Amino acid sequence: MLNRRERKKQKTFATIVDAAEAAFDSAGYDATSMEAIAQIAGVSVGTVYNYFGTKNAILAATVTRQVDEIMREAGESLDLSAGTPADALMPMLVIYLDRMTDYGPELLRELFRAGFEPAQTELLADFVSADERVLVQLSEALQAMRSRGFLSRAVDLGGAALLIYSIMVVALMMFMSVPGTTPGDVRTLCSAQLGLAFDGVGAGHGAADR
Repeated sequence: MLNRRERKKQKTFATIVDAAEAAFDSAGYDATSMEAIAQIAGVSVGTVYNYFGTKNAILAATVTRQVDEIMREAGESLDLSAGTPADALMPMLVIYLDRMTDYGPELLRELFRAGFEPAQTELLADFVSADERVLVQLSEALQAMRSRGFLSRAVDLGGAALLIYSIMVVALMMFMSVPGTTPGDVRTLCSAQLGLAFDGVGAGHGAADR
């Protein structure tokens, strides 16, 4: 059980993140200052810096807090009635991709940078934890797909989940680094690469090893 001081710290942390989300939505990330976040949160600027050394760190916290919501929505999108493995899994991946591209390329670049700032070891740990949870969800989705005959029993589900996750990351990297790339382009690239991946690991619907 958390003591009173720990509960207060958690409440202050959440209040700052709430304020940052409101500020980013209304004024945009670049135009939002740490002072503005502090004013909305009703705390001192020093308190904001005490909890988050940089604005990037606050941005990262706003994203990691949404992981549960994204995973819940994605988990409900697996289509086991589809005709191909890629078609079964792609609706789930679209949830991940759309939620990330909603931030825009500039914010995504800042987000990735925040996770690798030397002083932000706790945020990096949060990112790693979120990645691990997504990989587990992908593995569980692949398990469900295998039970429906989409995948061979010989497939390493953990390795396949990592491959699919890598496909999403590459698509998002393109979104961040190639000017003019749209969310639609990201989905198209991911779908094409997913199809290629399943050409190697997919058994075809109803054709799994018995």
